[in-house]
Amino acid sequence: MAVFAREIIGREVVDSHSVLLGTLRDIVFDKQSGSISGIRVKVEQDIDPTVLPWEMIEGLMQIPVDEVSRIASRVHLKR
Repeated sequence: MAVFAREIIGREVVDSHSVLLGTLRDIVFDKQSGSISGIRVKVEQDIDPTVLPWEMIEGLMQIPVDEVSRIASRVHLKR
């Protein structure tokens, strides 16, 4: 898992219309199961995070893993 995490940290995160939301900064794991529960994104400066449906925690937007559509050269969200 550590190799996978290092490979995707720093990738751009885009919405379903390929609009840049920000950069992947961290992966959140469920402590009990060990599975990925979400991602944390550094939001672009020109985006108002208060209009987005996800929570800001310590300056990063926390997005549940079920909102991720796919991971390729960029992280694609479902909406």
